[in-house]
Amino acid sequence: MKARILILIFTVVLFLMFGPAAAGQEKEKKEQAKKKEVIKEDAPIIVEIEVVARRIPEDTFKTDRSVSVMDKETIKEQTPRTVPEALFETPGAFVQQTSAGGGSPIIRGMGGPQVLIAVDGIRFNNSLYRTGPVQYLNLMDPFSVGQIEVLRGPGSVLYGSDAMGGVIQLNTLSARGPTPQESGKFNFSGNLLSRYQSTNTGSTFHGDFSAGYNGWSILGGVSYKRFNDLGGGKGVGVQPYSGYDNTSAIGKLSRRFSHGFFKDWDFTVGYLYSFINHAGRTDKLYDQNSLQFYDNKDHLVYARLDTLFPAIGATGNITLSYQDFFERKDTEKVKNDYKTVLKTTIDNVAAGTLGLDVNMSTRLKENTLRLNYGGMLYRDSVSAERFTQVPGSDRVKVNDQDYPDGSTYTNYGLYTLLEWEPFRHVSGNHFRLGGGWRFHGVSAKVPARLNLPSVDFSFTGHVFLLSAQYLAGDRYNMSLTYSQGFRAPNLNEAAMLGDTGQFFHIPNDELRPEYSNTLELLTRGRFGTLTLSCTGYISFLEDFIKREGTLWEGKSKIDGKDVVYNVNAGKGILWGTEGSFLLGLAGSWSLSGNIAYTWGEEKITNGKDIPLTRIPPLFGQFKIRYDFLKHGNWQGFAETYIRAAAKQDRLSAEDLKDSRVPKGGTPGWWTWNIRVGLSMWSHLRWQLALDNILNTKYKYHGSGIYNPGTTVVLTLEVY
Repeated sequence: MKARILILIFTVVLFLMFGPAAAGQEKEKKEQAKKKEVIKEDAPIIVEIEVVARRIPEDTFKTDRSVSVMDKETIKEQTPRTVPEALFETPGAFVQQTSAGGGSPIIRGMGGPQVLIAVDGIRFNNSLYRTGPVQYLNLMDPFSVGQIEVLRGPGSVLYGSDAMGGVIQLNTLSARGPTPQESGKFNFSGNLLSRYQSTNTGSTFHGDFSAGYNGWSILGGVSYKRFNDLGGGKGVGVQPYSGYDNTSAIGKLSRRFSHGFFKDWDFTVGYLYSFINHAGRTDKLYDQNSLQFYDNKDHLVYARLDTLFPAIGATGNITLSYQDFFERKDTEKVKNDYKTVLKTTIDNVAAGTLGLDVNMSTRLKENTLRLNYGGMLYRDSVSAERFTQVPGSDRVKVNDQDYPDGSTYTNYGLYTLLEWEPFRHVSGNHFRLGGGWRFHGVSAKVPARLNLPSVDFSFTGHVFLLSAQYLAGDRYNMSLTYSQGFRAPNLNEAAMLGDTGQFFHIPNDELRPEYSNTLELLTRGRFGTLTLSCTGYISFLEDFIKREGTLWEGKSKIDGKDVVYNVNAGKGILWGTEGSFLLGLAGSWSLSGNIAYTWGEEKITNGKDIPLTRIPPLFGQFKIRYDFLKHGNWQGFAETYIRAAAKQDRLSAEDLKDSRVPKGGTPGWWTWNIRVGLSMWSHLRWQLALDNILNTKYKYHGSGIYNPGTTVVLTLEVY
């Protein structure tokens, strides 16, 4: 019944959006001719620029993919504690949290390594990412991010492995150099921010600066966050071992050339650092007396050259990067008082990733043809060690570490994307056709250890993309896309041996890549001050990777945890709908909202189909906002919104055994929230957020921790 209702709603929205367009062509032409009269102060057409869909800048409204963009100001207004929490209000992004120190976005039913994270166009994923939810997005500092772009649906043609469910692109802050009018002048700007959050008595301090002179620019910033144990909603109380602290830093040095052959070329050296200290995980504390703490550290350094060849209509960039990732995991066996430690196992793993990205774009035939092309090469070098320790004694090194030293993982590929406009009218109407192809390859080498032989596997293959799009100026967009996604098994899935927190995992070197074939229909429309967007999609999964129970040294359980390994499970299907709207009202008022629903099943050959694991329920939000127009030195906003999710009781066999999922499924919930912000005298801003005003007890499906109860967040910023 739910499925039929959703399909009916989707069909009605399509009719409402495009029925008038088909029946009123003359009216549309008149509206296009009067475009300047429509764009008024009380009903602006907001143009957001994103690069995630095609790796080149384009208008979000006009792209043929499902994309959402959050700029720096929007991120600040949402007062997120972490980057994963900044995605709470993004259409179609469902954020699972095993611990307060983590956050794993689920996009169209896919999460963990099935969603690619990119930082300034550089792959952030590495070969140690776990099969299930991962906490590594939390390593990015929200104060170092200038824009977040989310591509929903496969991005494998442009980005390679892992981009099955989508791509999350984090564009970091950029230093502001002098404008051409300021040539020869020195400019400087700085920013100091302090924030307090009541439910964990959390404190955040951030500072950054930017300076530029004569084509040079420099940027630096540092953040420190300290969070104590988190208080949940009604009846939850303070959740033990949920506090942690986080230190982050960013630095950039850029040079823009202004003369000769290299005119308007940019060269940038960037550095990002983050350290998460002692983030606790408690989802196995009460049923298995097992407690885990994570220390995560990441260094990312890169050099990037942005090129411009105006004579041939080409732009491009080449990026050389190195990422040093480290994780320490302390697994503590505790007594029934959940405090006294009996034994600690310490796992240290590290991956050094050397990467090279080349991306180019060329316009041909008076801009009716556009060709994007490029390639990439990433190589992980992995090391690991394991220790055990009993209270009162020294650590003892053991030889059954997660990964043997000397393990390597190489990821490479070439891609091309061609777009052709066979029809273009002066009114702004366009018809576009697109086609893309990627050759990809992965290879891994893992030395032998204990009773396990060496692992040596490699895969190569191809994925494709086809699209057709009709654009009616800035008013209508209808796009149909067929895209393939793929994800090669990583070292965590094929070679990892040890405790994952939820299971005891053993290797399987016979894993193959998983693939998806997705058909997506996207519609967007602008009707005066109303903007609507609706997408329907269906994805067919092949050889998708899932966990299954097995034996290790004749045992089905190790330290009370099920022994599992990853296998290619066969076929599955995911389908769903996403919708959003923005309505501008008189007097600077606006309404907005979004909603998303996903249905996922594993197709069983000789039996009844079963639900896929970790499928989000129906979820979304509704917001009312008022923007204070600038009056002298004062400017601000006020908004109230409801965020909600339905009950999820369609559970897989893995969900049913997961201690993070309540018996009978995760209850539905809704929260009421208020935010107010005010800028004064052009250099002082304060913001007050009241979250979960009704103190609702709630958590996102599959999460190991409850979200905060009634929370006061106070931010003061000097800039």
